[in-house]
Amino acid sequence: TPLTTLRGNLGLLRRDPPIPLDEQTDILTDMTDESDRMIRLVNNLLVLARADAGRSITREPFQILPVLEESCRQARQLDPQREISLDAADLSILGDRDAFKQVLLIGLDNALKHSKGPVFVSAAPKGGLVEVRVQDHGEGIAPEKLEHIFDRFYRGEEAATISGFGLGLPIAKSLVTAMGGEISMHSQLGLGSTLLLSFPAAG
Repeated sequence: TPLTTLRGNLGLLRRDPPIPLDEQTDILTDMTDESDRMIRLVNNLLVLARADAGRSITREPFQILPVLEESCRQARQLDPQREISLDAADLSILGDRDAFKQVLLIGLDNALKHSKGPVFVSAAPKGGLVEVRVQDHGEGIAPEKLEHIFDRFYRGEEAATISGFGLGLPIAKSLVTAMGGEISMHSQLGLGSTLLLSFPAAG
């Protein structure tokens, strides 16, 4: 879609006689926005390709609390009016710090886009694992959609009203799998959704 829009706008700019100056300005703004969107799409595809190939993903012990705090703080900047609470112990997991943070930001961004109330993030030990949850109280996801939530480019019926490419959760799944963890989405209509992440505990 970004390329189609860019190609169409270039055609408008090549018209003879030229289109009015104010329309040219609008078209150039539109082309800048679409170029930025194309960059985001390509970057997402590169992240997926690297994760699929298992490149640049380490499995080292690190403390997750600082990463959780950083991610929640950054997510609050996306929507300062929203409450994002964190309840987490100072736990360590085996994984990749940067990949872990990217997964959290994807989960938080997803929760902010698909709900209007507070978002809750928590982390707790469970056996030899550490479980991290990102929970919202939105409309929830229907069962027939839930089974496709990690499919690449799947966006459901709300594609026209919510920005994105349908790559966020697939990227999260690829990164979590590369770290030796597990990811799942639990949801009930009218009650909200919870992204559940499980990682091997360190130490």
